[in-house]
Amino acid sequence: MVFVSIVIIALKMIVNSNNANKRSESIGALAWVCAGTMLLGLSLIVSGIILSIATNGGGALITGGGSNG
Repeated sequence: MVFVSIVIIALKMIVNSNNANKRSESIGALAWVCAGTMLLGLSLIVSGIILSIATNGGGALITGGGSNG
């Protein structure tokens, strides 16, 4: 999805190379796509860290107390 968005914005920039206003709108759209991609990446990193802490690096969730018997 991100790749497709960048390609579409690049094509718009090429088509509107003579129109400064349209070109600046395309650059603004590219900034929004980059910001969204960074936010998505950061959320994946944070969720990975939380999941790693919750599973103690293994596959099973950490459970509280209880006996092993």
